[in-house]
Amino acid sequence: MASEAETTSIRQAMDEAWRDHQHTRDQTWKALQIEFALAVAVVGAAWQTQSTVVVTGAALLVFVVSLCCIQISLRHRNRVELTKFRHILNCEEALGLHPPELISDVKMPQPMTFGDAFHWRKANSAVFILRMHVAIMFFALFILIWRLIGSI
Repeated sequence: MASEAETTSIRQAMDEAWRDHQHTRDQTWKALQIEFALAVAVVGAAWQTQSTVVVTGAALLVFVVSLCCIQISLRHRNRVELTKFRHILNCEEALGLHPPELISDVKMPQPMTFGDAFHWRKANSAVFILRMHVAIMFFALFILIWRLIGSI
């Protein structure tokens, strides 16, 4: 059995891991919000100006930002989140919280790939965020192609 000091240290480590996880998830949501705001700006630019250069540049920016956001989402899930959950699970086990009567059916999150955005049976917030990034990326690509073809 762990001493009181060890138990306190384990609880603090677990609490910090949960805070890190929440901070990472907040960053992921903020990236999606910024990306969405940029996509709305592209729509506004396309509506307000006839300049192919401005709209194409804005759509290209959103496309690149979408790629970066996809990379952020994948990294947050596959590196940060999985590491934090392993750490939390180890802390819970050290505190004796895994007998069936306390916490049962605990599963680790699964790694995520770009292809998960197209597997409609997968449903969790990380995959939802990835899908939104991919949708915005395709939207930006559509605007980009639409403006380039329209200027020919």
